[in-house]
Amino acid sequence: MRKITKESAKAFVNFEPYKKDNTEVSYYYNYRDRVELPVRCALLYLHGNCIAEIYQDGKEIMLTDNYDDFVGGKKRVKIDLCGWHTPTTRERINGILDALGYDFRIAQRNHEQVLVKRVPNFIFNPDGESSKTYSQDILKLSDDSFDPDFAEKVFESSEFVSGTDLNAIADF
Repeated sequence: MRKITKESAKAFVNFEPYKKDNTEVSYYYNYRDRVELPVRCALLYLHGNCIAEIYQDGKEIMLTDNYDDFVGGKKRVKIDLCGWHTPTTRERINGILDALGYDFRIAQRNHEQVLVKRVPNFIFNPDGESSKTYSQDILKLSDDSFDPDFAEKVFESSEFVSGTDLNAIADF
């Protein structure tokens, strides 16, 4: 992973500004529905295209300019390739997925964008020794955008079939 990917992913998950070459992270606070529930947002841009967004609800606090007291609640993440199926776009997104703790990555298989999760398989030999191999579970992406939390639920489902189109699944 390139240094710029690591730095931008770190800034993204920590809601910090970052700008270097073709990559930029911006963040802001917003209040929803005229209540005192702040929403913190970070956006990751690659060549001016917003490829990742993260929103975090905060606890109810009084309207103030002191955001050091912000205590985050639920996070929501959205990823979008924006039509750019390049190695650089996939690398930046994979850096974010890694920083957020997801155990799958975006890759390209047969000119299609897919999510790939490595799955360990243990083989037990008759002499009592075991060996570890890996297989891959794959989710196809018919659309450039996806919700990583939803993809994680699909991967963990007992109904999951490798090669399933993630965006064709209604709900889990």
